[in-house]
Amino acid sequence: MLLVNKKGNMSKDQEKKGNWFIRHKFLTGILVVIILVVVVSASGGDSASNTSNNGNSGAQQEQQDKEVVTAKIGETVQSGDLAFTVNGVKEYQSLGNSFTSKDAQGVFKVVSLKIENVGKETKTIDSSMIKLTDSEGRTFERSIDGQTAKGLSQGQVDLFLQQVQPGLSVNGEIVFDVPETAEGLMIELRGGLFATPAEVELSE
Repeated sequence: MLLVNKKGNMSKDQEKKGNWFIRHKFLTGILVVIILVVVVSASGGDSASNTSNNGNSGAQQEQQDKEVVTAKIGETVQSGDLAFTVNGVKEYQSLGNSFTSKDAQGVFKVVSLKIENVGKETKTIDSSMIKLTDSEGRTFERSIDGQTAKGLSQGQVDLFLQQVQPGLSVNGEIVFDVPETAEGLMIELRGGLFATPAEVELSE
């Protein structure tokens, strides 16, 4: 019986010595607290990220929900810090002179435009601000060939990449090359990357 008890006591002593968590209860408690802090922090980060994403989605949706202003030739519309006035539109089969002549693939639409800076900072006009659309949902960029031919023959500076100072305006003509059968043409005007665009119907 004595040997059995001694053997049994040795087994318990070995169990205590072998179990690190039992011998270091204080350190075990600290380790548990650290693990909990890490888990809570990770959860909080995910929640913050989700909240941020939801906020961005809400802002984008709000931007999309803003009504696009539609105007007619001669009316002024504003998008962002820029006010646009389409003064007229003309149609040509070719542009330029005998040295710079360029034939349209379809037909050239030359849009006369005034752009005024109604904001407080200098704005630079770029090609992403002005596009043409038709009733079929097609989008047309300005015609660089047509614009160049017209500008060289008339000594005009391209409207694009011009700076517009606050309170001032620039005038120019934008050339588009579109199919002769295109209908319902509208010019889309955007005063900045995140500005809600305005539209002007080009039909009289």
